[in-house]
Parts: sequence; C-alpha cells; structure tokens
Amino acid sequence: MQSKIKYTLKCLLDNKLRFFLTVLSLAVGVTSVLIINSVSEFGVASVSNELDSLGMNGLIVTSETDGITLTDNEAAKLNSIAEIEQVAPVTVNTSKVYSKNSENVSTMVWGIDERAEEVVNFELVGGRFINKGDIKSNSKVCMLDKSLALELFGRENIIGSKLDLLCNSTVESFEVVGIVKTGKGIMQSLMGSYFPSFLYAPYTAFGSSPDYSQFFLKIDPNSSADAVTDLVKKELNGTLENEPYVVTDLASQKGVLENMLNIVTTILTVIGAISLLVSGISIMNIMLISVNERVKEIGIKKSIGATSRDILLDFLNESLIISVTGTLIGVVTSVIIIKAAAAVLGYNIAVSASSIIFSVALTTLLGVSFGIYPALKASKFKPVEALRR
Repeated sequence: MQSKIKYTLKCLLDNKLRFFLTVLSLAVGVTSVLIINSVSEFGVASVSNELDSLGMNGLIVTSETDGITLTDNEAAKLNSIAEIEQVAPVTVNTSKVYSKNSENVSTMVWGIDERAEEVVNFELVGGRFINKGDIKSNSKVCMLDKSLALELFGRENIIGSKLDLLCNSTVESFEVVGIVKTGKGIMQSLMGSYFPSFLYAPYTAFGSSPDYSQFFLKIDPNSSADAVTDLVKKELNGTLENEPYVVTDLASQKGVLENMLNIVTTILTVIGAISLLVSGISIMNIMLISVNERVKEIGIKKSIGATSRDILLDFLNESLIISVTGTLIGVVTSVIIIKAAAAVLGYNIAVSASSIIFSVALTTLLGVSFGIYPALKASKFKPVEALRR
C-alpha cells in the first residue's frame, strides 16, 4: 500500500506545475464554498438572534382603525387569557433628542413599563431598567441603546447624564438611567441610517393615561401561537365589525424571513459549488493528458503482468490524491480566512464541521467520478498497441 502511494505521488510530481495548478483550482473552489456557507450560516443565526432580541418571538397587537385605540381596558382583557404570560404596552414615536455635545439626533422613542424587560429581551450594558416607581411617578428617565449613547455623548458610560427630548412640541429634560444593547448592532451596521437609534422611557412620562401604539405579548411556550392569536382576536374584537384589532405572530414572520435567508444561502452555496464542478472537469482533462503521455508506460506494465484493474486503480488513485490534497488545502485556507475575519470584525464566525465533512465528501466524489473515464481509457489499452505508440 505504501509503495502504491509513493508511486502515485511520483507520477503526479513528475509534472509539478500541472499538479500544483490542478490542486490550486480545487482548493479555490472548496475555499469559496466553505466561506460562502460559513458567512451565510452566520448571517441566518445573527438575524434570528437579532429578531429574538427585538421581541420577535411572541405576538404583537395593534389597532389599524380610526377611533379604535389600545388602552388599559384592552390590556386587562389580554391579561385574563391564561395562555398569555405577559402583556407589555408600548407607545412608539420618532422624535429629536439633544445633548450638550451634539446636534439633534432623530431617534425612535419607545414608551414602556417594567414588563417590557421580560418580553423584548433587553441586554443591560450599564445602569438599570425602567421600574414600577418610574411608571407611578411619571419620572423623566430613559434608557438608550449603545449607538445612541455614543452618538450623543461620544461614550457609553453616561449614567446620570441629562439629555433633551422633544415631546409633544415641547422639549423635556430626561436623565439617563440605563444603557442597553437590543441586539441590533449588526443590523445597524448593515442598514446604517435607515435603522433608527432607540430611546426607552416610561410611557407615563408622555401622559398619565396614553393610548398605546401596540401590545407586546409573551405567550406560554407550550401554547400554540395560532390558538392564542384566535383567542386574542375573539377577546378584543368581539362583535366589532372589520376586526379593528390586528394580531401579528412575529414568530411566524421570523420563520418566513429565516426560510428566505436559507434559500439565499443554498443558492450562494450552489453558485460556489459550480467552481468545484469546473475543478472536476479540470481533473478529468489533466488525467486524460497524463494517460496519453504514459501510453508506453502502460504497455510495459501490462506486458510484465499488470492487469487492467491495476492500471485502473493507479489512475483512480492519482485522481483521489489530487482531490484530497486540494480539499485539505481549501479547508485549511477557509478556516484561516474565516478566523482572521472574525478576529478583525469581532464577530463569532466559524466554519462548521458539517460544512467541512460535506465539502470533503463532495470533492472526493467529484475527483474520483471525473477520474473514472481517463482511468478506464488507460486500462483498456492493449500491450502491443501501447508499446507501438
């Protein structure tokens, strides 16, 4: 076995440049497939986490009919549904915010209460959350996301700092009590100014009894989202015509988005895999050239007792070694590139073991498959005819 491998390597290295270029083409194909697959998997996982952190794992209730509003009365009705664990009312507006260190900045202002923490999955970076005391006392306090804190003050450590917020045509002073990371950092970098900064304040700071913009609902994990949606619609709409209260299953929307991203990932992977197909064709081409160059060698081997099977296996071994060598170089290269990119960008990107196994299996299969025809051609030479050529 060892002598077979040495012989195969000697045959391949007789033309080092040709062997190197063939291996290189295969390595480039493997590298591209693994990088595309790794980045796509990272993107799907990141977007999923982003949506979860923004409350995309429950239900949301809105009113889209003039004259029909969401109030504490509707909140009480929802709290009476056993399958709903938490109801978090919110108000949503866009406004201008100011600080001594910056000009006005457009931001999305969320009026929330202490229950929002359990529904939206905030990650506290510093300070504290909005609490019941803030709600009862109509406190002018707020939490900022990290990007808004940096934009207004140039740093994250701003607990206790003051800022001015445009509220109902008047400017009110708010104290910063917390800095949160809502998980939208990657989305912010991808979408830039189109994705707003967030500011969170007690909804009572904007009026003692507001009409809410929407309710975030956290449902029992053991309950069906569709069933709870029907219960909510029945409880709120009752006999009202046109069902003015709209219930959106954000988890299903998240699933649709993830499916779309998975389709994009598959398409990109297939496009990358085309380069592997091209590499397979190049292996066949190189092996055919090798067969034509070694016709006399084949004739000599057959004349001293080598069988057609021996010749077939010799050339298949060459195809296999080219495939394995190119694949291993591609895997190592892709891992190095991905790790370097992760270190520079600060993201947790990695090449999955399943992707590596798939790439190794696919390229090995391609290499052997495209090597079969040249190997069969070599094995069918008759000794006398081969020696004459």
